[in-house]
Amino acid sequence: MLKSSLAFKIQKRDNFVCQYCGKDGLESALAWHQTAVDHFNSQLKEPERDAEENLKTACEYCNSLKGNRKFDTIEDVKTYLKKRKMELHTEFLKTKKAIRE
Repeated sequence: MLKSSLAFKIQKRDNFVCQYCGKDGLESALAWHQTAVDHFNSQLKEPERDAEENLKTACEYCNSLKGNRKFDTIEDVKTYLKKRKMELHTEFLKTKKAIRE
């Protein structure tokens, strides 16, 4: 668990912008509350796991979808999340259509 002062430092460093999708965490109070700090490589051991270079600001949606998966670069994460969000959106539309018909 990160200290709140470290989490705030990371979010401030990243201008409260999700490093994966670009969502502005200061767009609204709701967006602000939905901003988290992600361990880019969550499989590292302490103290490397909580090192500032391993921490990224992320919206809750990206943070949740990324999970504990290991990626080599931020670009790899962005590619994965873009594909996964498209898959989930397609599934959502099918479900919505099935329920609403």
